[in-house]
Amino acid sequence: MNININTDWEWYENTNVFRLFYHCLLHTNLEDKRYCGREIKAGQFVSSITRISAETGLTESQVRTALKKLKDTGYISTKSTNKYTIYTVNEYQKYIDCGQVAKATTEENTVVKNGTKMEQPVERKMEQTEEKVKETCEKSKENCEKSNKKAINECFERLWKQYPNKRGKGQVSDTKKKTLYEIGEEKIERALKRYLDDLSKDSSWRKPQNGSTFFNSGYVDYLDENYEKPPEPKPQRNPASILACERDYDFDSLEMQLIQKQLE
Repeated sequence: MNININTDWEWYENTNVFRLFYHCLLHTNLEDKRYCGREIKAGQFVSSITRISAETGLTESQVRTALKKLKDTGYISTKSTNKYTIYTVNEYQKYIDCGQVAKATTEENTVVKNGTKMEQPVERKMEQTEEKVKETCEKSKENCEKSNKKAINECFERLWKQYPNKRGKGQVSDTKKKTLYEIGEEKIERALKRYLDDLSKDSSWRKPQNGSTFFNSGYVDYLDENYEKPPEPKPQRNPASILACERDYDFDSLEMQLIQKQLE
């Protein structure tokens, strides 16, 4: 399968949009298929923002922004269900050279027997085609994994630089780094800011936990969906001012006034 995108394509110089569109072309079906009881037509594929982010190395925010540009300009359309999203590459034939696949398949579908070329059985044709597709997908997956691992590590390094206590960096596993990346760098940064703000309010006795502790689990309570802002402390009256107010009253005089009113 050859993918052809000319340098004059309108999004060619936008790295994120180009990467996302190329990814969509790599994953789109070249024939109708069924998925979970639903027909997925040629030019479509099933995925999600989280999965595309993991496969391309883009953050979820970058995926959404690039996807919006492609949708607004008519290259991609989507249809969501409660479990997944169907992505459609509009006019995908313009960018995928299916003829090259067909030509290669035709040449491979002949065998020589007694000096005569003979057509291979249909089953063998299908088997070779599937092997080609599988080989292409495996190479694509390998490249995506390498790119994704680099993006995950770069994301973690940026977050680590922002944390004040640099202890325990080696104790943050690759799995935890991937979890942080999938949550989103912006969300983790907000969680970190909330944690540091809380520390500043009790700076006389609270110190930052080790970096490994925060990035392994400490950030969870400070995520958007979990964080509860502590109530503002109620202003307390100064006891000295209360006593001052009491001294302003002549209680003996007040008592005499009350007695006189009762006698009247």
